[in-house]
Amino acid sequence: MTIQNKILLLLLLIVATFVGGLTLLKVSEKAKSKAIADTRAAERSRIFDEFLEQRGDQLKVLIEDVPISDGIVRAVVKGDKSWADENITDETLTSYGANAIWIYRSDHSLFFSRNNRYADELKDLPLPREAFDALFAKKRTCHFFIRVPKGWMEIRGSTIHPSRDRFRETEPQGTFFVGQFWIDENIRRMALFTDYSIKIVPRESTATPVRSEEEQGHIQFSRTLPGWDGKAVAEILVEHDSPIIRELNLASRRQFQYLIGFAVVLFLLLATCLIYWVRRPLQLISENLEAANPDGLNVLCAESNEFGKLAQLILKFRRTEDALHKTEEELRHAHKLEAVGRLAGGIAHDFNNLLTAIIGYSELLVKKFQNDASTLEWAGLIHKAGEQAASLTRQLLAFSRKQLLQPRILDLNALVVDMEKLLRRVIGEHINVAIQVGAKESRILADPTQLEQIILNLGVNARDAMPAGGTVSIFTSNVELDAANITARGMELAPGPFVVLAVTDTGMGMTEETKAHIFEPFFTTKGLGKGTGLGLATVYGITRQSGGSITVDTEIGKGTTFSIYLPCQTAAVEPLAAVLPAVESNQNSETILVVEDEEVVRQLICAVLKDAGYFILEANCPSEAIRIVQQQDVPIHLIVTDVVMPEMHGPALVQALLELQPQLKTLYVSGYSENDISDQGVIDRGLEVLQKPFKPQALIQRVRDILDQPLKINPGKLPGGR
Repeated sequence: MTIQNKILLLLLLIVATFVGGLTLLKVSEKAKSKAIADTRAAERSRIFDEFLEQRGDQLKVLIEDVPISDGIVRAVVKGDKSWADENITDETLTSYGANAIWIYRSDHSLFFSRNNRYADELKDLPLPREAFDALFAKKRTCHFFIRVPKGWMEIRGSTIHPSRDRFRETEPQGTFFVGQFWIDENIRRMALFTDYSIKIVPRESTATPVRSEEEQGHIQFSRTLPGWDGKAVAEILVEHDSPIIRELNLASRRQFQYLIGFAVVLFLLLATCLIYWVRRPLQLISENLEAANPDGLNVLCAESNEFGKLAQLILKFRRTEDALHKTEEELRHAHKLEAVGRLAGGIAHDFNNLLTAIIGYSELLVKKFQNDASTLEWAGLIHKAGEQAASLTRQLLAFSRKQLLQPRILDLNALVVDMEKLLRRVIGEHINVAIQVGAKESRILADPTQLEQIILNLGVNARDAMPAGGTVSIFTSNVELDAANITARGMELAPGPFVVLAVTDTGMGMTEETKAHIFEPFFTTKGLGKGTGLGLATVYGITRQSGGSITVDTEIGKGTTFSIYLPCQTAAVEPLAAVLPAVESNQNSETILVVEDEEVVRQLICAVLKDAGYFILEANCPSEAIRIVQQQDVPIHLIVTDVVMPEMHGPALVQALLELQPQLKTLYVSGYSENDISDQGVIDRGLEVLQKPFKPQALIQRVRDILDQPLKINPGKLPGGR
């Protein structure tokens, strides 16, 4: 099949799709019209029901109040009609919208009646006496319709009781009825106002089911009027006919026919044009591609139609192919960074367990051998080496974006100002530090400790870029970024307001090649032994994990600017937690269960807590912990547990133990394992986590803080159901 035939077939398919779309649109519009009609019919029916209900509201009030009064009881029992003459007047009927009132004795004989139509036939309720017992056999009130010579009447009735019997539980002293005509001006006014035909017809006149075809302009619905025996005696019939809707429907059908005709004419016109306009460029493209001569398409590039654009795209194919090779290389590089990050996270996890023991036992040695200078010195060196190793693991976790953050709302301007003195000491007197906090709204959500680490790392990096001296400038500002600006800067952020932290130096600048690798772990331009290559990688990891992004602007000989974009927050700044005084060991008497599969860490925790005065229970696995709790007769106040363990993780263990001792509080210790705390590495505010490596005093203080807190609901549940 030739390309011309294929295009013609495609056009035919397009026209067929267009026609099909019109048909579906027609069907859809019809369905929507029917849905709207049904909704309007339901609303109209609801409003009409409310109208009917409101018509009878005053009658309901009348039969609910009058028949349960002591005055009417005395009047009926004693045969005193003076009470009725005084209280049931024409004004009474008018005020309640009634036309007639009847009062009967308990033997169903008429005691009193009044109607404002002065009709003799309404002196007695046109109702057989046997109907009285049937009406009040099950209920003390009734509601029905009857046919009288003047038309249809709505009747509401009630038995008569003393005022103290508001629930009508005693023997009735008589019956009370009130009536209202339904052929008055209200129905006529409603019919005039709504332009509907509203009438009451006997039941036998409406044998044909009522049908409403609102989408065709015909509206019809009805309401049944019950007789005294519960059987339908009449119906309220509502009808309306709208020729305008029929005309609109006819116009819609004509429009549909016109569109179908337009589609057919359009197909013929396009088919004729394509036969003349497509053949030459398609042949030229086909011949040059077969001859492997893309340059032969230059003649088409000068044309401004689609084939000219196609020729240009073909000529740009080589550049596109090169770009794809570059993207593939970048993807391979990203996978390499991800692999390094996973390795770093795993190493940090294992190291943190070892460093917890090294740092903890070194502090215990310092505490125990205060009078032994040699031992004290050696223990101090061990502690110093452990702290240095812990700093390295924190950097590994930072660049791999797997550290545990404790973010809060903070003022970036205030933090930058507070960091000025420390920064001057770190980078030296030969470097000038300039601070300019220009952000009018500087509230962000971040871990303040990690943000301080970012400023220090960037300051040290700027110092190293200016060995002969210079100026480090730190700015804050506000910026509103839309999708176009974010894409242009190559960032992965959602549009919105941001607070910008910019650190600028007047150093030597960087080449594009160096700039492409500065955030890679272990990449450094410094001499051997002068850097770990983790500083900027740490800055990048903390920034990304905090929900921000970082850009670099640099020029050889003119310096470098690092700009960190963090989402602007509107919540109030959260104050720093108060530092509590150290707790004396004689204040501690609670029972603590320690669950840790690493023996050296478990022994350290137990030793520290025992020395602090606590009664310690020890378990090396979750099953042993459950067994210990099951065998305990006294309450356990706190469980200190690792997060990742054999058999089950810490959160699952805590959930199991809470069923045995619901008052149990929890402190998790974590050396980090991917997704063991949360998918984003942010500690939930309701979760107590002590990150390894930790110092003994930090463990003691955190345990005391948790024990002093009021009991929380389900304290062992982690985010994500873990």
